[in-house]
Amino acid sequence: MKKAFMILVALMMLVTGVLAEDVTPEDAAPAEEVILFPFGLVEEDGKYFIELEGNPSTGYVWTAFSIVDDVVNVKDAVILGGDQEGTTGAPATYRFEVEAVNPGETIVVFRFFRPWEMVMEQEIPVLVNVDEEGKMFFMHLEGMPMEMTVVEVMADEHMALLENENLGQVLATFGEDMPLPMAGETIKVWSNGVMALSFPGRINVLGWETVAPPQARMMPAPADGE
Repeated sequence: MKKAFMILVALMMLVTGVLAEDVTPEDAAPAEEVILFPFGLVEEDGKYFIELEGNPSTGYVWTAFSIVDDVVNVKDAVILGGDQEGTTGAPATYRFEVEAVNPGETIVVFRFFRPWEMVMEQEIPVLVNVDEEGKMFFMHLEGMPMEMTVVEVMADEHMALLENENLGQVLATFGEDMPLPMAGETIKVWSNGVMALSFPGRINVLGWETVAPPQARMMPAPADGE
């Protein structure tokens, strides 16, 4: 069974490697030829920009945040084009500047939604590595975040045994300053996509969030006095 599990994990990593899009500024299109699926990467005068398609006149917006603090700074988007001449639905480009802060690794998450709605239309996670010289490397992460159930929490080791139907059980290491989930919770886990070939497989958690039960997301807030 152990051998079968290791073969399964190896195949999963191979597929992940095929699906992941590794993009460096050297390979990126110049500003006038930006490829916008799933994101465009541009380097100008030593600055790095990620560009995404949008339609601001429809109410949908792109937002961005970094999973790990103090690795990069993601500035608010500058909108290029769009409904500047009164054309509803006119395409536009959201340009986010990603600025290196400290060496390390993080995931920058781009979310596309209407602020007054609870349903997210699209989510694009981008792994960002910053080296000692401040050079940044970007990779589009497929399959993130992973939705998993917490089977057991090992607080002394700052680890938890997680499980989902596709991967089975995975041993997850959480950062020392990161809060731990509770056994029985369903959580979304952000990692760099690398799983150690052990039994069970091991991952490093860059960030996580609790998944609210469906009824909690659907029920409106009670009115005063109810």
